[in-house]
Amino acid sequence: MFPRPGNILWTLAAVVVVLYFALPAALLRWNLDRLIFTAQSSDRTHEDQRFEIAVSAGATVVVRRYGHAGQACAFFFPGQHGGIGRYERTLFPLIRRGGADVYAISYPGQDGAKGHAHVALLPDQVALAVSRVGSATRCGMDRSVFVGRSLGATMALVEATRFKPRGVLVDGLGADLASVVRAWIRRHPALIGWQVLPVRGLLGQRDYSAAALLGQIPSVPVSVFQGTADAVTPYAPARSATMGLPNVTFTTVAGGTHRDTYVLAGAAYAGSLRSLLDADTSRSR
Repeated sequence: MFPRPGNILWTLAAVVVVLYFALPAALLRWNLDRLIFTAQSSDRTHEDQRFEIAVSAGATVVVRRYGHAGQACAFFFPGQHGGIGRYERTLFPLIRRGGADVYAISYPGQDGAKGHAHVALLPDQVALAVSRVGSATRCGMDRSVFVGRSLGATMALVEATRFKPRGVLVDGLGADLASVVRAWIRRHPALIGWQVLPVRGLLGQRDYSAAALLGQIPSVPVSVFQGTADAVTPYAPARSATMGLPNVTFTTVAGGTHRDTYVLAGAAYAGSLRSLLDADTSRSR
């Protein structure tokens, strides 16, 4: 005896609903790297010096120096797509104007670095690269600032808890990974039902709370530039995560998007870096 057509339709509908929610749950829980590290840039770069550090079997972190190794050091942590070639034209001149040579980090898989990036491994891999470059150059932490954008803003804070640099300058800061994932869902109307998923719980220990990270570096000056039109790392959660912290200077960039906040900030961004380099760092760390 064959099933009734109505029962088949109900069964198919139930399967579709289960898959609609099961797929993102599985990705967030077990394959987060595929969501975060998508297409990478392969633009040509024009660095003054290149360091390639093996961080695991088949994986490297590349650090590119821009400048003559005579000024203070700005370690730059990029976002999920890398794109060092673009930053050569748009961001690094601001950093150089602020008084620092740039040491631009490329994670495994980005901009010529070998291998594939993994969220769980990345903090230790980047820390190894920073240590190696610091030992090979004049970039002690007393003359270094960490600069980051988007995912790199979070990575800059993670590494600052280890190294305690002279200061940290970030833009496009995510309040935590859960808020960034929810913002991504909101940008895709067909996925709106995913908002009911327990995103924070699915991410487990990998939520990278900005408030928690900032709480671990109370003696490190931190400057945050956040655009009011940022749809990737929304303004309100980032502002909330930094409120009440005496070591954090938060600058609102009216109309700034995730892509152009630092460009709109312009001279203020460079001036903030200069202030961090000139800041009194005599406090105990």
